Amino acid sequence: MPHRIVPTLRSLSRLAILASLALTGGCATYALASPNEPPIEPFGPAARQAATVCVIRPSHWSLTTTFIVHDDGALVGGLKGESYFCYLAQPGPHRVMISRGDSVSDTAVSTTLHAVRGHRYWLEQRYDYTFGDQLGWINEDHARALIDGCVYQELVDAPAEDALPHGVPVAPALAQATVESDTE
Repeated sequence: MPHRIVPTLRSLSRLAILASLALTGGCATYALASPNEPPIEPFGPAARQAATVCVIRPSHWSLTTTFIVHDDGALVGGLKGESYFCYLAQPGPHRVMISRGDSVSDTAVSTTLHAVRGHRYWLEQRYDYTFGDQLGWINEDHARALIDGCVYQELVDAPAEDALPHGVPVAPALAQATVESDTE
């Protein structure tokens, strides 16, 4: 009789795992990993065909919260804890938006950039007690100081409705008319 209990418990645990996967539809959240080597270095020569954008989150606050980054609607990366990542941006206007996990409408903050081929840009995500999450473009010296205490992270999983970038993320530029109409 004891020999039958173990297989029954194994069957029940497998059934519970399968049921939870079926209910959540597989991946329901974003997952990040820290590679041994960053696919894009944050400093040094920039890519020739595009701009290089590095997003840095040096904050000690909300260390367990995953922040998702979209550039012109394209998923380009994520941040959790004290971290950073880099991606390529096609030349032209861009709108970079950062939100907490899956809650885009309630927590999103955004900024704009006119990317120039061969240039590097560093975007700091910071937290303010009064205003909450904020974004600011910073210079290379400031970026070097912030990145020193951060780890490189890359997205390894995302919900089905948000296309996970394969390889180095590349964000397309917005049409100029879209940027002008959004700022009026």
